[in-house]
Amino acid sequence: MAHLVLVETTPTAGFKIVAEAVALGHEVTFVAHSLDPYLAAEGGEEALKVPTRLLAGVPTTDPGGLLDVIGSLHRKHPVHGLLALSEGHLPATAEVAESLGLPFESAAVMRRLRDKHAVRELLAAAGVPQPAFRRALTPEEAVAAAGEIGYPVVVKPADGFGSLHVGVATDAAEVAELTRAIAGTRSYGRGVAGSGVALLEAYVPGPVVSCEMVTVDGTSTPYGCVDRMLAPAPHPVELGGCFPAELADDVREAVERVVADALDAAGIRRAHTHTEVVLGPDGPQIIEINGRLIGGYVPTMINYVLGRNIYHDVIELALGGSPSPSAAHGVGCIRAITAPVSGVLAGIDAEAARSAPGTAEVMLHARPGQQVRPARNNFDRLGFLITTGGTAAEARKAAEEAHGLVRVTVETDGSRRAGDADGAS
Repeated sequence: MAHLVLVETTPTAGFKIVAEAVALGHEVTFVAHSLDPYLAAEGGEEALKVPTRLLAGVPTTDPGGLLDVIGSLHRKHPVHGLLALSEGHLPATAEVAESLGLPFESAAVMRRLRDKHAVRELLAAAGVPQPAFRRALTPEEAVAAAGEIGYPVVVKPADGFGSLHVGVATDAAEVAELTRAIAGTRSYGRGVAGSGVALLEAYVPGPVVSCEMVTVDGTSTPYGCVDRMLAPAPHPVELGGCFPAELADDVREAVERVVADALDAAGIRRAHTHTEVVLGPDGPQIIEINGRLIGGYVPTMINYVLGRNIYHDVIELALGGSPSPSAAHGVGCIRAITAPVSGVLAGIDAEAARSAPGTAEVMLHARPGQQVRPARNNFDRLGFLITTGGTAAEARKAAEEAHGLVRVTVETDGSRRAGDADGAS
């Protein structure tokens, strides 16, 4: 039995890895800046009962403060591995791992990955295909940069996550508006500070996929690709995807090759990584690299068809092991449930979807009574459903049919409005 420490997680699905670790016989200590974000999610109270122990009020983004807490814990209950599943907490966790001599990606690499502009410069130096890019500190600089790149442009925080303040701008006014929102966001919650720096990138038309890899001793091995269903511009929120992505062999091989080159250029030596790629007219181009497992309930969807539990691989890597991916059997799809209009959530009826053919799981994390809106970032999603099938066509068909059975009811100005899980009334 080992003792693992999980530094923050995602409020929705992030405790699944805790349950898996406990089932394997390990102790898990969960440390958090505050428990409030986790308690606010549906099922949060039960999820917080799964870890062996809880430590709240911890400065989870401050390396020194986090080391004080985990170091003290280590002296009482020796720690064998550290886990972090959110970008904002990876650098501090990596520094603690280095101080305690625990397996983890280097702190220098994890700090680098938090700066998307710095990663862009490394990829450019290595000749890795990617969109044209510029950095901006003010709306004026951003508008000038957009003029150099050419419209449309993608505007995003240089240190953001969860699609917060990410948009596709078609003119100077939209660029300025997005940049002002980025400059005004100096906190992402859970102790994560924002720099206010904007990154502008050329908009590359084409499907978006992500490539999930594990890197051990500098060698990166793919689990496979996840295709991405994105909301239309200007807010390209992730609304679903399937694993493995339905790609021609030559396209899949090109994606895996480009991603492996990108991870090498970024200095990745030991980590699970989630890299987003656009399949542009000139071939795959890197959108961004995340130094952690793909988020939300996507790992759960992957587990249904992978023939192994990917959380077990994350745990094994954290404990110094060398996990190796296996082939998928069948296809899994995941779809997000969103609100039809802005207002107060009255309820979500997903019972018919739960019993629909091909449905593997339905997860709702929004509570009745909370404010909701049509999805503008990943945090606006109210839940998910997962389907499986022998082929991509079967899994997609099951996902569409089950998704159409979910009804979301929202109160607006004293009246109720119901819509399907895509937000359509």
